[in-house]
Amino acid sequence: MAQNTQGPGAVSPQLDEMVCDLIGFMLDELAAGCDPGVVACMEDSQGNRSEAAFSDDGEEECLEAARALVARSAQGVPEDGMGPIARYAIGCVGGVQLEDGFADAVLVSFYEHGLATEGGAPTGYSAYVLYEGFGLGDDFAYADPMPAGEEPPLIEG
Repeated sequence: MAQNTQGPGAVSPQLDEMVCDLIGFMLDELAAGCDPGVVACMEDSQGNRSEAAFSDDGEEECLEAARALVARSAQGVPEDGMGPIARYAIGCVGGVQLEDGFADAVLVSFYEHGLATEGGAPTGYSAYVLYEGFGLGDDFAYADPMPAGEEPPLIEG
């Protein structure tokens, strides 16, 4: 199994790619005027992915459903050809409070085996991407991802 050997707090290129893919999908949907809902993306150590979108309930219910899916899929998603989860990311649309007020953002939380604090405790992380211009296509704008803090991982490892 591939391990994150880049040191505590450093994400692997595989996790970085998966998170960027998820953020890119969500930004594309928002630019097109669509609500992407809550999206969970999971990947095994071989790079096999399984994805699921939740949009039939309220945002908090969808977020809980995505978290529950990741937790119960820790040993893999055989129907998608995916073995035990090595990394995951969950994305949703929301907002963040900034110094000058509230701003629309894509929020993402992510984790992979081996990702840990300086003290060695497993930890996930979160980030956000500010955006404006929902549904404006080419006039849609977004900023670079910004870190939002640590989160407890949904899977062991």
